[in-house]
Amino acid sequence: MALVNQFSSKRVLVIDDLAGMRTQLQMSLANSGFEKLHVVSSIREAIALMDVGRYDIILCDYFLGDGTNGQQFLEYLRSRDLISRNAIFIIITAESSYESVVTAAECAPDDYLLKPFTAEQLNKRLERLVERQAHLHDVHKAADAKDWPKVIVECDRLLEAKDKYYIEASKIKGEALVKSGRLDDAAKLYTQILALRPLPWAKLGLAHVAALKGDKTAAAEMARELLNEHNQYMGAYDFLGGVLAEAGDKNGALEVMQSARHVSPGTLNRVRRVAELALDTGQHEIAEKVMSEALEKHKYSPVREAKDYATLSKAYNELGRPEKALAVINQAKGTFKDQASNVILATSESVAHYKAGNIAKAEAALSEALAAKPADLPPSALAAVADACFAMGKEATATELLKQMVQNNPDDAATRAQAQNVLTSAGKGEEEAKAMIALSVREVIQINNDGVRKAEAGQIVEAVQLLTEAANRLPNNLQIVGNASLVLALDLARNGYQAEKLAECVRFRQLLASKEPNHPKLAQIDAMLKKVQQP
Repeated sequence: MALVNQFSSKRVLVIDDLAGMRTQLQMSLANSGFEKLHVVSSIREAIALMDVGRYDIILCDYFLGDGTNGQQFLEYLRSRDLISRNAIFIIITAESSYESVVTAAECAPDDYLLKPFTAEQLNKRLERLVERQAHLHDVHKAADAKDWPKVIVECDRLLEAKDKYYIEASKIKGEALVKSGRLDDAAKLYTQILALRPLPWAKLGLAHVAALKGDKTAAAEMARELLNEHNQYMGAYDFLGGVLAEAGDKNGALEVMQSARHVSPGTLNRVRRVAELALDTGQHEIAEKVMSEALEKHKYSPVREAKDYATLSKAYNELGRPEKALAVINQAKGTFKDQASNVILATSESVAHYKAGNIAKAEAALSEALAAKPADLPPSALAAVADACFAMGKEATATELLKQMVQNNPDDAATRAQAQNVLTSAGKGEEEAKAMIALSVREVIQINNDGVRKAEAGQIVEAVQLLTEAANRLPNNLQIVGNASLVLALDLARNGYQAEKLAECVRFRQLLASKEPNHPKLAQIDAMLKKVQQP
């Protein structure tokens, strides 16, 4: 009875294109005590429901009849952080081929259920998964909030029990230690796990630690050893490819990622990486082939991004086929509604027109892209605009965009790598590109330090002006945003209440809290705001 009651509180989403299967699953779940059921026939319907409410359990068929599948849906949810770690995701299918199973398993469903199955078999799976969901609830809740210190505390609480979830809790703790920067503690944990059992994820964890400590040679060697032992462990391919690319061996990285595609060809994220590396190494035919095949395969999938069409368009441009490049962009137009996607497509259109000799049309498309406020765009869109500016001879504009992109994300290695790729693609040497990026980082550090020094010297007005201008330009730079909010609070506490300044202070504080709920600057801001005498 307790289990039935537990089931009755769970919100369940079923996705299957076959009406008979939907009815069968709905009846089985209802008979097991599930009361909050939603049943749909497509991923798009599922996304619409998930936009307005969360689900505790999702059962999704692998093949959905319109060229999309459950693996694509799960990849979409995971890559965009749209599904809680506490949600149970089960892929259901009659397909048992190697490719389908490996691809689906790689996206980490909580279970993979082969048809035909009985109601009793489904019920037993759900009992086990719901028990696990309850046991790991607090850990996953903290991970959803990216509160890594809290994740570590909750994992330690679970590890004391030394129960059947010991290994899983250890894996989660290791990841949290790495994300918290506690690399020595993470290495110690992974070593302890390997002493118990030779688990691939623990070996890969040690490789991650080595890479983060700067020993990329050792990290790559560990990843190669791991692949020799477990040649289907896809995370090791992705890690090794990334390490080689960061070390400047992009041809080696491409070879590794191509090998990964032969093992598990289904994930679009890996195809993207192969295409990007192929473009970076001048192997444009490979980029065109893998991306055109992927977009055809994922024609109806929500996993597609505007950047995928931009990548294919760039491959055609590099192959001297601007008419095909334009056709790709025209195909994508109208598919994506968000500003960043439209900016990316506009930049690709501008380059294709430029390559085709349509200068006026190229300038018009680029002007459309440049009309967007840089602070509102993600790094991928800014990189695309900068790339187009370089291609059309607008180096000063391109350099300024890349500077803002790096300064807005100063601690993000992926953003720096994107900037590096744009610069080297434009003909800059590796060292010159690194120097330009380093200068951009130093400049924003100097702005922050100057603002803090002015505040400490009592030059509050100057500090407020400097830091608020920087925060409005760089809303993802949490150091700048936090100090802008703090200096505004200091101004209000010392010089009295001003509605506009208070509103701006609170806006910056909310921005900081939304991105890092446990940022230490929040307590300082709140303490200062308590001193403000409001009318």
